[in-house]
Amino acid sequence: MSPVDSPPSPVPLINGPISHIRPFFWDLIPLCDLYSVAHLILLPSPLRLSTTFQQQHGEAAAKGNVRGIQLQPRFMNALAALGLGASSSSGISVFTAILPSSNGYVSRSDFLHLRLQDFPFPISKIQDCLGPLKRYTACRLTKARTDDDLATLFEDAAAVIQWGDLDATSSFVDLQKYLLGLTEELRSRLSGAHWLVPHPIPRKRLALIRGRPNLTTGSPIYRAAHALGIDLVVVDDEGHWLQPDTPETRMHREAFLATDMTEDEGVVDRIVASIRRYPLPIHGVFTVSDNFFVTVARVASILGLPTNPVSAFEISVDKHRSRLLQDAPGHTARVTSVEELNTLLSATESPAFTPIYPLIVKPTKGWSSECVSKVTRPEDLAAAVRKATARHGSAAVIEPFFDGPEIDANFVLLDGEVLFSEIADEPPCDADATEASVEATFSPEALTMPSALPRDEQQIVRDTLVRLLTKAGFRTGVFHVEARVVNSRCHYRSDRKEDGQEESSILDLVPKDQDSLHAEKTACKLVEINARPPGYRVSVPVRHTYGVDYFAVHMLAAVGDLERLRLAAKPFAFHPSPSLASSTTTTTIPRAPEAQYWSRLVYIPAPAEGIVRWRSGLSPCEELKRRRPDLGERIVVAVDYCAPGDRVTLYTDGARTYVAHLLVCSRVSRRDAIEVGEEVLREIRVDVE
Repeated sequence: MSPVDSPPSPVPLINGPISHIRPFFWDLIPLCDLYSVAHLILLPSPLRLSTTFQQQHGEAAAKGNVRGIQLQPRFMNALAALGLGASSSSGISVFTAILPSSNGYVSRSDFLHLRLQDFPFPISKIQDCLGPLKRYTACRLTKARTDDDLATLFEDAAAVIQWGDLDATSSFVDLQKYLLGLTEELRSRLSGAHWLVPHPIPRKRLALIRGRPNLTTGSPIYRAAHALGIDLVVVDDEGHWLQPDTPETRMHREAFLATDMTEDEGVVDRIVASIRRYPLPIHGVFTVSDNFFVTVARVASILGLPTNPVSAFEISVDKHRSRLLQDAPGHTARVTSVEELNTLLSATESPAFTPIYPLIVKPTKGWSSECVSKVTRPEDLAAAVRKATARHGSAAVIEPFFDGPEIDANFVLLDGEVLFSEIADEPPCDADATEASVEATFSPEALTMPSALPRDEQQIVRDTLVRLLTKAGFRTGVFHVEARVVNSRCHYRSDRKEDGQEESSILDLVPKDQDSLHAEKTACKLVEINARPPGYRVSVPVRHTYGVDYFAVHMLAAVGDLERLRLAAKPFAFHPSPSLASSTTTTTIPRAPEAQYWSRLVYIPAPAEGIVRWRSGLSPCEELKRRRPDLGERIVVAVDYCAPGDRVTLYTDGARTYVAHLLVCSRVSRRDAIEVGEEVLREIRVDVE
């Protein structure tokens, strides 16, 4: 039994003058099959001879709860060599050594940083001891009773965490509860999550086609590549910000291949030629730019590099063809002009298309809800087609509007096997209104994770969408799929909640009343397939909420490293936790065991057209956190898109213009996360003149 559960034999804590800081040390704790941990508590210097502290903790030690070890220079030197040590003379310092159980090679060097994101206990520092792809030799000690033992444990650790100092007045019971909570939290984050692989990992080189417009959107890719030991070669137009060979750009990429990226018939050949001219081997190509999916698949095929079939990408980027994966005959049409639409509608014998309103009209090529219209009456159909065909010079697809909760579903597939999936709820937007005009947009307003859909409906979503992905030809990689759930047992409703003198109304996905339920079966209807991770705004929140880095998975698929792909798809392993704050419904909403909390992604739209100003001298997100520290404590991610002097409009290509996004979290309930998100939306100040 672990000493955390069964205390060790009594050892006097303080017996006379102390020449060195004295720790409380719990024996090595087996965390799971893959890891053990060693916790160490260092007493603050002023308390070494404190009568009160001796009385309080000496009694606990006498009951057999503490093991004391006199520190000697070697152990202190081991901490110092790691850049660690007591951070103050007045607080209780706590350290944890992470000890993998077996030898191996580092799958990802920042593994612990990823798994400990938003840890509920304050962290002062995580000291990684392993570089990318390096070999680790497991520590063989099973006990630590001497200075040399302690020094060996920390010298042999894969990483050492220094936690935030505890108050010097903490009782021994407080310390014990703290370590129990720390251990359980670590277990939920590390169980089943492999840091190491048993054999050497060859270093790979990957070509990123289109190098991202700025560091904000590109940093999750560049950071993951470095941690994975993958060298990035960026292929993009002359003049890209990553082209100059400077210390800053060399931090993010190995080389830049200036290439004409004009989207014409020769772009594939130009990219292939640039890659072939590079003097070092390139093991894969990838992109996160929607309009280059087919191009990159063709490049990979020509070069004999890992990829899904070109035909699968051709289906996914054409919203008419992807709609036909699930369409009923006659319900979907593709037109290139209003004239073609009129010809189609005027057919009297065996009509190929019979419109059933409401309809959706959108470009066959497009993204971010650009130029997507909901058409509720025949007289608006031509205007919607005209708007859609004007975007990207593409045709328009006309399809049914599926009434039901909209969801984002993301999948990690390995040869057709689902390694990880998650579903997020997207609340209704302007165009969801029953009487929405053709000018209303489908621009998202927020996203809530995990989904509140019933478990069986979530399984219907997963089964349906994976079947459509494999039907299109996709087998391996990350896929972002948008869909709607028809005849769901849940719908969006505003529920009121009284808090003392205040009353608030929260719109969320809740169970329908019994008399509102329909006999029809629940079905999942595809909206679109994106053969990539969700965008930066969503991929980063997923990494925080579930512990899965989609960009890392995407790159590992591109270089064909399927073993590490499987490891990278491992989510957290928390125990399900019911909602504590849902007083308006008869059911509770459990938190998915893969999620460390409920989270709400909030999009901040431009409040007006004009020039952005930072009147306080701070960005809107930073100003909010300074002005409302209570909200700042709940904000996990905050990203401003605009700088002073930038011009913004209300709409960009028919979609809302956003100036920032923020991710907030709650370990209490889904409703609490939504309430905090709504408060952030109300409180953020974006000055436009």
